[in-house]
Amino acid sequence: MQMPRRKEEGKVPLNMDAMSKCMCGTCPVQAQSTCARPKIEMAKETHHGSHAMNPEMMKTMGQDPMPKPSEIAEMYCSIGVAPCKDLDSSKMCICRQCQVYKDFSLMEGRPVEHFCFNDKAV
Repeated sequence: MQMPRRKEEGKVPLNMDAMSKCMCGTCPVQAQSTCARPKIEMAKETHHGSHAMNPEMMKTMGQDPMPKPSEIAEMYCSIGVAPCKDLDSSKMCICRQCQVYKDFSLMEGRPVEHFCFNDKAV
């Protein structure tokens, strides 16, 4: 029996599994962002909402199931600094509550949190 591959600590892939666990869309840092809010709503409709299509169905229809990093307002630990510049760094970050943060042992990497400002996890 082959052992499952261990997730590489501090390196977060940009994939549907990680996106489904990502909490960036609920982070107070971007709650009032006029740039991030529409992207968050689009992500909910496309990937998380009740009308969401699975990745295979999207491929069949000629749609890429993974958005471009500039189109999303989440997964900063994977893609790096947020494309939106109206985020509020005075608000409390919720990275440590996120399952992606826990799954990839991001407390051991750099930066430790606020990936939307401090770049992707390494």
